[in-house]
Amino acid sequence: MSYERPQDDPPYSGTPNPGPEPTRYPLQPGYPDQQPAYGVLRDNSNATVSLVLGLVGLCTFVLIASPFAWWKANQALREIDANPGVYNNRGMAVGGQITGIIGTVFLALFLIGGAILVFVLLAASTT
Repeated sequence: MSYERPQDDPPYSGTPNPGPEPTRYPLQPGYPDQQPAYGVLRDNSNATVSLVLGLVGLCTFVLIASPFAWWKANQALREIDANPGVYNNRGMAVGGQITGIIGTVFLALFLIGGAILVFVLLAASTT
């Protein structure tokens, strides 16, 4: 009794097909032993800080916080783009970037207006 293999089956190579390689998330700097669980995304703290600074800058007119919001948002976006599938709050980073840009523009206009006012007052006081 012998078994004859049908002609259309590929020959057995001796190693099973393992399928696609499982996805591993890249390790974060400073956390060498802590790997996020499969499918669990975490928040980027720079994105949260940038949004808070941007909103503080716009809502309380403490405009000096706005350039820092813009800077932290750019850091967060670089980290999020460098590690896809690790962070889930890219929208917060974009919001922090937008509020930081708007606040920085207001700050620049305020500083330029203040400088013009100083020059006008100095010119008026010398005559």
